Amino acid sequence: MPDLPSQPSNELSAPGSLSLASRLTNVFVSPSEVFDAVKTGKPNNANWLVPLCLSCLVGVLFSLVVFSEDTILHAMREAQERPIQKQVASGKMTREQADKALEVMEKFRGPTVMKIMGSIWAVVTNVFMIVFVALILWLLGKVLFKGQLTYMQAVEANGLATMINVVGGIITMLVVVNTGNLMITPGPALLIGEFSDKNLVHLSLTAINLVTLWYIAVLAIGLARLSGASLVKATLCLFGLWAVLRCGAIFVQMKMTGA
Repeated sequence: MPDLPSQPSNELSAPGSLSLASRLTNVFVSPSEVFDAVKTGKPNNANWLVPLCLSCLVGVLFSLVVFSEDTILHAMREAQERPIQKQVASGKMTREQADKALEVMEKFRGPTVMKIMGSIWAVVTNVFMIVFVALILWLLGKVLFKGQLTYMQAVEANGLATMINVVGGIITMLVVVNTGNLMITPGPALLIGEFSDKNLVHLSLTAINLVTLWYIAVLAIGLARLSGASLVKATLCLFGLWAVLRCGAIFVQMKMTGA
């Protein structure tokens, strides 16, 4: 009796059988496949721990490189001194008080201190974002869309999507170093001739970070796959939340700069 051709193993063809390396790379080109693997596969902490470690490393590298640039440090000093000088001009602060305030600030804005503080901030922010964004995904998927996803699945999905930000961090670092401006992001802000933190249009353009939009789009795919909701609903929810948060941040920033 002739041998029958062997059938492909269901285990090998199952979405959950994707290797970690495949998940980390395929999230750029085939995110649906990656999130299906998260949904059907066994829990895997490496799905979020590895991207988290990589994003922290990029954040530290960003701080070490950016805060070595004299142009950027000088611009930061000017931005910090501007509100104090404005208070002196308006009579709300004496020249002596302003000098003391600037003296205290000087102790915390040297290159070494900025690199250390920036590195710590990068690590803390990345850890917070892994947890916080996953919480948003879980609440939307579980409460709003009535899906069956678990919180740890949301953490894994957000961790894998964070690979977008790992690449984005390197891109942003190159943009900042090239422009000499810490506020400029990859996107339409590159078209600004002379940036002003008091200009609403300029702040709005910096908010349109193409890497961030890519990251949110990938998150929307993950939310849709894990919760069973339509991609349109997931996209509208996440981009709507992003728009509200960005508008709030711009409003606060303009208030702080006295615009």
